[in-house]
Amino acid sequence: MDPAQIIQEIGGGLAAVCIVVQACAIVALYRRNNQLQDKLLDMTQAMGKENSDLVTDNNTALGANAEIMRQVVRVLERFK
Repeated sequence: MDPAQIIQEIGGGLAAVCIVVQACAIVALYRRNNQLQDKLLDMTQAMGKENSDLVTDNNTALGANAEIMRQVVRVLERFK
């Protein structure tokens, strides 16, 4: 519906204009909010993937470090 038609059906006047303008603003803000929520979801998913990759790399490095430490202990035990 056309905003002018809505204003006419409400009865015209300043109050009707204010109601229509506020309704249009609410719809615009609602749409923008949805866009921002979608963007935030995409960013959160990307951060989750990066975090998962970082944890995997960290666990790999810790495992390699633990193996090196085990080898060091074996070598030192031979010198007892």
